[in-house]
Amino acid sequence: MRQRRWLRLVVPPVAVVLVLITGLVLYQWEQPDEEDPAYLSPTSTADIGASTLAERVRAAGVTVTRVGSTADAFLPQYRGDVTILLTTPQLVHTEYLRQLALLPGTTRVVAVEPSRQTLLRGQLPLTVGRRAFAGSVSAPGCDYRPAAEAGPAGILRTRYGPVNPAAEDELARCYDGSLVVFSRGFTTMTLVGSADPFRNDRIGEAGNATLAVGLLTTRPRLIWVDLHHREAPPKAPEQARATGAPTPTRAPTAGPTAVPTPDPGLPSSTASRTRGAPSTSAEDEQQQGAGSGEPPNPLWDAFPAWTYVAAALLVVAFLLYALARARRMGGPVAEPLPVVVRAGETVTGRGRLYHRARARGEALATLRAAASARLTRLLRLAPGTDRAAVVTTVAAWSGWPSDAVGETLFGPPPEDDEALVAAAVQLEALTQAVTEAVIAEQPDFS
Repeated sequence: MRQRRWLRLVVPPVAVVLVLITGLVLYQWEQPDEEDPAYLSPTSTADIGASTLAERVRAAGVTVTRVGSTADAFLPQYRGDVTILLTTPQLVHTEYLRQLALLPGTTRVVAVEPSRQTLLRGQLPLTVGRRAFAGSVSAPGCDYRPAAEAGPAGILRTRYGPVNPAAEDELARCYDGSLVVFSRGFTTMTLVGSADPFRNDRIGEAGNATLAVGLLTTRPRLIWVDLHHREAPPKAPEQARATGAPTPTRAPTAGPTAVPTPDPGLPSSTASRTRGAPSTSAEDEQQQGAGSGEPPNPLWDAFPAWTYVAAALLVVAFLLYALARARRMGGPVAEPLPVVVRAGETVTGRGRLYHRARARGEALATLRAAASARLTRLLRLAPGTDRAAVVTTVAAWSGWPSDAVGETLFGPPPEDDEALVAAAVQLEALTQAVTEAVIAEQPDFS
């Protein structure tokens, strides 16, 4: 019997935990790996590839150039009047993320689903508001041309918070914050909250194809950064000149008279807004610190996302275990008492507890309640009879004065142990007097 009870307590929470863990493992298994060479690659025909999108962009008259690193995207021949697509911004080195603000005004950057940590590393003036487990279709809710032409699209997954107005200008916000366009120095930067519109297996759903093509065809050239490994830090200028490698540590900036080219897809009211000059990294830090109030807590980004899921599962398992332990599983089971306790010992033990707690009033109230219940049954009084009627009836049967009866049954609590003993003796005497009177009135059938 005990073994069965133990199984009833253990099996339900263990089963629930196993189901949760299995679901979590399957969910992680289904998520695409950014380090997979096929992930959003313009040459991959896999489900997670983006060859279909690349063909549609070429069909729109845009030249697509595939590069394997962010440094290659900063080469002189690619500077200006281009769109740079970052399919895996989490893998881009921090220095390159911060240099995006130094690109010319005719450059447009599109980043696919950057994480909260990526935004912090790149000193971008916004953060992740909320992230769903899977993408869903949502209406644009804005007049940004690529989104308005696409209509509902499956982009709603990662939602981004507002852009810090002290650092940069927010130019457009669509799909409940899953598509945000803002200025980054002279550069226009677009954050896309889901990779679904770019993937081969999802590009045909809703308005995904129109949205993805519209985002990547605002410039005559598209630089597709096909990065699938953690990027190395930029080389020093001296080392780069010795090896002949590009030196992207100082991307070209627009001159003092340069005017940023507005995004043709933006409304005229937002496209007319320009900034005087691109801010440096130090200036960005000062502006963000001055305008954003409290900075994001870095503790949330100190641990990977799965640790929070594991912690939530442990909390659920603990609650289920506590619920199983607190509630008896199954019907009541009759069990013999291990020992037999005499009534006198129980009364004595309870009296000692009252004495140790000095609960004289509670002890006398218990005795008075028991005596009143006994007298009510003896005198056949109705339940709920008021005190005055009880006192009158008890006085008539016992022969005691009404004042003495009221003092005995409903008097004030005793002040010391002697008063408690005296009240208990008097209460017992009153009960005995009523009992003898009732017995004397009963007929003798002998």
